[in-house]
Amino acid sequence: GALSIAKHLHLVDSDLLGWWLAERQVDSGGLNGRPEKQADVCYSWWILSALSILGRVAWISQEKLMHFILKCQDDEDGGIADRPDDMADVFHTFFGISGLSLVGYLHAEGNGLTRSYRQIDPVYALPTDVVQNLGLQAQVLVPKGGALEERLKMYT
Repeated sequence: GALSIAKHLHLVDSDLLGWWLAERQVDSGGLNGRPEKQADVCYSWWILSALSILGRVAWISQEKLMHFILKCQDDEDGGIADRPDDMADVFHTFFGISGLSLVGYLHAEGNGLTRSYRQIDPVYALPTDVVQNLGLQAQVLVPKGGALEERLKMYT
């Protein structure tokens, strides 16, 4: 995120970093912060936002990640926990909702949601309309052989 805001993404090998980030997806579909660790919902934000900035989101299974985040919801009290069956908290709820936004779940038709949600910007962790209204700038990479996500076109 910091390199994106500073417009210095040229300082990283985006394929090598994207590969390392994509390797954080584990069998549960969730993402971990380093090898041999359990998946944690907060990495749905940390890893996925970096992959979005690098144009490498397609390198992970977004469907499996979405299911992992949804399994971490507390059906009785609300919120999202770090892992399924753990206690929900504000930190993981924010990053879980942000992860669901980045995979498009909160914005897709036919997902059973009764309301629409504002898209989250992967650079600033703010709603995209707020980023646009404030005129915040950043640099993102266009996916190889693909198109830039709609929410990121403001950075071109």
